[in-house]
Amino acid sequence: MIYGIGTDIAETLRFKKKLDNTKFLETVFTPLEMDYCQRKAHPEQHFAARFAAKEAYMKALGTGWVEGADFKEIEIQNSTEGVPSITLLGGSKRYFDKSELKDIFVSISHTAEYAVAYIIITK
Repeated sequence: MIYGIGTDIAETLRFKKKLDNTKFLETVFTPLEMDYCQRKAHPEQHFAARFAAKEAYMKALGTGWVEGADFKEIEIQNSTEGVPSITLLGGSKRYFDKSELKDIFVSISHTAEYAVAYIIITK
């Protein structure tokens, strides 16, 4: 059963301007995410996509930033085949588990101008 659906769009130019802002990157992204994005030819597209996915997740959850959750507790990963997924950490994971939610489905896409993400949470 679908519990929630969320979507978000982010401008990649905004992230290109923030690539040198280490404090911003370390506040929003996990070390794994930063390593992944920074290895890409156009890291701003990948940072924007991960940011959009984190925002879309919170929209699908329907509660905002609960249980002291923060951006770094929502980690976007890719399988070796490139399939994105979310790993929850800290308060975000505790809230997800306590709410008896089951699965998170992630779809992200990006261009030179925009990144978009869709999230479906099931119960």
